[in-house]
Amino acid sequence: MLSREDFEYIQSQPELMDPLGWLHLDLTPKGDKGWVRHFNGQLRPLTAQGLSAGAEEQGHKKAIGKVHMLLTNCPLIKVDRLHNGGSFGRRTMVRGLFDVDVTAFVTTYKGRVLGYHDWTGEEGEALQARSQASDRGKVQRKILMKQVLGSGGGAGEERPQAEPAREAGLSEALTAVVKDTSDRVKSVARLVKCWYKYSLKDKIPHVPSVLLEVLTLAAAQREGLWYPVKNNRTAEVELFLAALTLLDAAVTSKEVVVLEAGPVWGYSRAQAESCRHTWQDDTVVVLHPIDPTCNLARAQPDREVDWPMMAWEARELRQVVRKDSMWTLLNESSLAPAIRALR
Repeated sequence: MLSREDFEYIQSQPELMDPLGWLHLDLTPKGDKGWVRHFNGQLRPLTAQGLSAGAEEQGHKKAIGKVHMLLTNCPLIKVDRLHNGGSFGRRTMVRGLFDVDVTAFVTTYKGRVLGYHDWTGEEGEALQARSQASDRGKVQRKILMKQVLGSGGGAGEERPQAEPAREAGLSEALTAVVKDTSDRVKSVARLVKCWYKYSLKDKIPHVPSVLLEVLTLAAAQREGLWYPVKNNRTAEVELFLAALTLLDAAVTSKEVVVLEAGPVWGYSRAQAESCRHTWQDDTVVVLHPIDPTCNLARAQPDREVDWPMMAWEARELRQVVRKDSMWTLLNESSLAPAIRALR
């Protein structure tokens, strides 16, 4: 029986008066999984709300349709195809805080046929000749990356450089890689993005949303959780912790984050290393999964990121998940504002 002093102490602690205050994470095989059940059953589903065909998504689809109509009817250009990219196209968007990246693949401008040489390098004719292929995104990736991945960096050979135009041209490939991942993994990527956008963005601005997405997927790959087995109930929690750990390591240990997208879309570690000259001086390195010359964390003019603070926030949240109660996570951690905003 509790003493009067103990009872009064418990009454003075809101955490202990709530059943969630007694739930702590236990990842041991036979440990209590109450914390995990609440995480999977109550928290993760909140991130999927933006995926339903509600008014917000319908509004975006209407706007996309208008843009598509204007581009296809423009007399100055001939559009081969249009691609809805960004988090909307990859189904990793955060409710209320996402836009749509529409990429138009233009083949003719003012009557002149455009080729690859119009914006970088050579081999434009090859791109035009193969534009009728059944999977044009895959063909485009192969041609755009031929110069990058085929370069050995030998004496007298020009080393590949990062090019924003090439990155934009690879939007279809990036969408294909992300959409191919497990929905369970994508839900954790959305949670990481929710944490940043609703809780941290005001004090740590300019962290690219796609960077957090790629980093989470890279963590899933490292932990063997790309396609979690059905009976692995702790996979999402483990991935959330792994993503926070990898974010911290990318900053404090200068660990290069690489999502290996496979031979069809991506590149090997050796090929990534051959492009080290393009990002070796950057503070944090999270490579684009299709183009290893592109560092998603590269500092942009007037858009510097306070990476040490971002790493500190990741460590603090990881500590709360590992050691504190579910009540603390929901009410006192840096994740709390995001959870409140999603409810």
